[in-house]
Amino acid sequence: MTGLSALGIAGLAGYAAVQASRADEIDAPVPIALTGSGGRAVNRGDPAPDFAATALDGREVRLTSFVGRAVWINVWASWCAPCRAELPDIAATYLDVAASSQGTPPLALMLVSVGEAADEVRRFVERTRLRVPVLVDPDFGIAQMYRVSGLPTHFFIGADGSLRDFAIGGLKPRSMRSRVDRLLAGQ
Repeated sequence: MTGLSALGIAGLAGYAAVQASRADEIDAPVPIALTGSGGRAVNRGDPAPDFAATALDGREVRLTSFVGRAVWINVWASWCAPCRAELPDIAATYLDVAASSQGTPPLALMLVSVGEAADEVRRFVERTRLRVPVLVDPDFGIAQMYRVSGLPTHFFIGADGSLRDFAIGGLKPRSMRSRVDRLLAGQ
């Protein structure tokens, strides 16, 4: 991890764990800060920058392959406590939307693990029995492109390819569903 010391990571992890334990008390996202983000800021209404990432099954997935569908991008890492805490809720929200649709779901989910090797992410996914597609960004390329400044970060892309909403920090299930419903309604 560029720019972060082991002590800094431990401090951030401790902070995140305390904040995550207070999740029932607060409804605000709980971010973990990253350093070294670059690129141009992506603002609401802007076209979402296209990227390609490798899925754990080895295939390449591009954002533009979902043209005409809403896309929920979640940038996370297995060492991030708030990221781990919200993954089951992300999967449940996505699978609920997919199950309620006939044919191709109106929502695509891109879980982008940053800063970790595919083997490490694969072990985490197997251990936690996560049943949604996971992509890897071991060199932080996507995180830099989107100027991710904290983990987890959520980007909600409209069917027209524009950024509709984003959130830095963990989301509660009702906030996830509300954002997804607004996204699917075209708001």
